[in-house]
Amino acid sequence: MAGIQSPVSYTVTHLSGRRFATQIRTHTIVTDQSVRGGGDDSAPSPLELVSAALGSCIAVYVHQFCESRGLPHEGMRVEVSPTSAEGEKRIGELAVRVCLPSELPPHTMEMLERVVRSCPVHNTLSHGAEVSVAIGAGVADHVGCG
Repeated sequence: MAGIQSPVSYTVTHLSGRRFATQIRTHTIVTDQSVRGGGDDSAPSPLELVSAALGSCIAVYVHQFCESRGLPHEGMRVEVSPTSAEGEKRIGELAVRVCLPSELPPHTMEMLERVVRSCPVHNTLSHGAEVSVAIGAGVADHVGCG
């Protein structure tokens, strides 16, 4: 795998049914499946978190951009609308709409679009990321699976 190996890892643990907890630093994010997907719909699904990650990342970058230039940004929001890929179990398109509280000059809008496209989640989704998988089984204490 090319690139720099990150020392960060996230641990996902089964809670019950289709519910899982992911430990990220000192935070725990719980996911579940919809009732239709066999879960209790007690939390967002992992696929829903993909859209949330994109929207959150874009929101941070837009906020920083506006704040650094003294542009109005209070009340801004980012809407992400996922569309399923036809015949596949994945997202086919993520339509993003950045909603700002007031009009901006055209040259600022062009810069803002570049800022949105520079968000790391956008770049990861646009350019892809290699996913390597290793499976450890039959280890009661989970040694070697960490």
